[in-house]
Parts: sequence; C-alpha cells; structure tokens
Amino acid sequence: MSEEKTSPILTALLSCFPVLLLLSIDLFTLFLMSPPKAISHLAFAVLIAQLCCVLVFSKGQICPGQRGRLSRVNLYFVLFWGVWFLLSLFSTYHFILTDMLSLCGIAVAIATWQQPEEAKLRRSMLLIASLIGAVGCLCYLFMFVVIPPLYWGQYNLFAQVLVGIVLTHLALVISRNRLQGFIRLLPLLMLIALLLNAVSVLGLLLYFSNTAYFVNPLAWVLYFALHLVMTTIIGLHIFKKWSFAYTTLLILLLLSASLPLWAGFAFIL
Repeated sequence: MSEEKTSPILTALLSCFPVLLLLSIDLFTLFLMSPPKAISHLAFAVLIAQLCCVLVFSKGQICPGQRGRLSRVNLYFVLFWGVWFLLSLFSTYHFILTDMLSLCGIAVAIATWQQPEEAKLRRSMLLIASLIGAVGCLCYLFMFVVIPPLYWGQYNLFAQVLVGIVLTHLALVISRNRLQGFIRLLPLLMLIALLLNAVSVLGLLLYFSNTAYFVNPLAWVLYFALHLVMTTIIGLHIFKKWSFAYTTLLILLLLSASLPLWAGFAFIL
C-alpha cells in the first residue's frame, strides 16, 4: 500500500477482509472436522497478532496518527472473537475455554482501541492488555489436553505464530506504520516459524508412522509443498529487499491459514 491517504471506507474494507478470510477458513475447518468441542484452529494466531500490536503500541516510536490507525485496525479482531464466542456459547460445540479465550481477545481489542493520551495511564492500559492476552494464550494451551496428540498437527502453534506474524504485518501495512526496523524483522520471523512448523509436524508424523493410518496422505505432500511456496515468496522479498504489498501478504495469509485445513484433509477422503 502507498503512503498516501486512503478513505475510511477503503481502510475499513482492507482491515475487515483479512479477518473475514481467517474466520471463513477457521469455520470451514471446524465443520469439516466435526470435533466434539468448539476449538479454533487459528485463535492463537489472532492473539499473537494482537500481542505484537500491543508491543508496537508500547515500545514503538509512533506518532498519534499511526497509533490511532493501528488501534482502529485492531478493533476488527472483535469480529473474529465475537463469532467464536457466539458459536461456542449457543451451539452443541460449547467449550468453556473457547468462551474465556474469546472474551480475552475482545478485551485486548477494546483495551487498545481508545488509548489514553497520558503516557503513564496508556502504559498501564497496554500492560493490562498484555496480561489479558497472556491469559488467552494459556486458555488455548489448556485446550491441548482434550485434543488427541495425533491431531496436534492441525493446531500446531508454530503454524499459528506464522499466521499471527503475517496478520501483524498486514495491520502495519494497512495503518501505514513506519516502524521499518520492526517491519524488516517480520519476514525473518516468518521463515523461522515456517521451519519450526515443518520440523515439528514432520516429527509428529514420524512418531505416529507405525500406529496411525492417513486416509489421504497426498494432503501432507501439499501441506509441505505450501511451505516451499511460502519460503520462496518470503525469501525473494528478503533477498531483493522488496517491501511486502498488501496483496502479497494476503496470499501469505491464505496459504498459512490453510495449513490446518490440509492437515485435516489427511484424515478424510
């Protein structure tokens, strides 16, 4: 995206679309797998993005205009959490940890929306937002108690960290943030998350290789092929020193957010 001003409506559409994309993939994966409880495959990713934005608010040298734009972009995460809260609370998938996680996500978004102008009070609000986000992360980690280890690959935290980093980058691009040092660090973090995800999932598959039967093993081939595609895209941008455009980040978001879906396809025809 260019540095020139965009209309509020366009900014709203640019902010809303990634959240709707994540939500669509997440809900499709949920209903495809038909688990007994409402456990999101991408909620940890959204929390990571929110906490990264809290870090920018707390430590980044940003002007009030950038702070205001980024806080408005963050507010759209309420849509993701609101849908999951309602889905869990009013369906047969009800899960108390998902309720708590969704409320934590909503609270973080609200806490970073209208930030006080007074620096000390603002720091206190952001600290509270960080603590709430940490509680949300713990809620998600506790969910692994009820998830069979064979299916951990669908909920892999490294894959969700990757999605969260891409989502953070998108939020910074939409809000026209100028933290160039932090922005240049994000692609390197994406590559690290990609590598850790590939290694961890491969290790999981090797561990269950003698006891598990995958109905559709081709799905795992496509799963790891996506890693190569994303590595190529990110590597080219790092090597050529290109800035990530909004559309490129959307493609990365689509590819990374679809990893749990492909992991799920391995268990169905």
